[in-house]
Amino acid sequence: MRCRIVPIVLCGVALATGAGTGIAQPLYKHVMPDGRIVYSDAPLKGARESKTIEAPPPPTEAERAEAQRRASKDKGERNALEKRLKDRSKRLDDADQRLAKARVALTDAEAALERGREPLPGERVGNANGPTSRLRDEYFVRVAALEKALQNARDEFEAAQKARNDAR
Repeated sequence: MRCRIVPIVLCGVALATGAGTGIAQPLYKHVMPDGRIVYSDAPLKGARESKTIEAPPPPTEAERAEAQRRASKDKGERNALEKRLKDRSKRLDDADQRLAKARVALTDAEAALERGREPLPGERVGNANGPTSRLRDEYFVRVAALEKALQNARDEFEAAQKARNDAR
């Protein structure tokens, strides 16, 4: 069966009007031959089915107070959910920024280590007995520091990835 909104609205208006005057007016529900449902305050000719329905009584003060309490509770829950969503969105944005910075730092550390593997001037000592040379301790200390920086960048990148996954 198809139902139209306009007749329902008219039904609501009729109920409100009847409830406001205090006079009980009959209300009819009609099923038309094409299946439409129509509400009216008088019988309609040509309806396939018609029946009288009673308007519900107006809500009591207790019912109104309960509805107001539920509305306030629902509003509080909605506000709490919106706050949680906003907080989650902020955590996700922060995690995305941290991950982007960690990715750049990791790329920079990898490049610095690659460049740092080439000895700098003064980090080689020649051999008195031949054309060979050996690397000084300064070279190994510098490369170890670059490797440590790379490991720290990897650790931060993994922590940032975990933080982003947890923020989801």
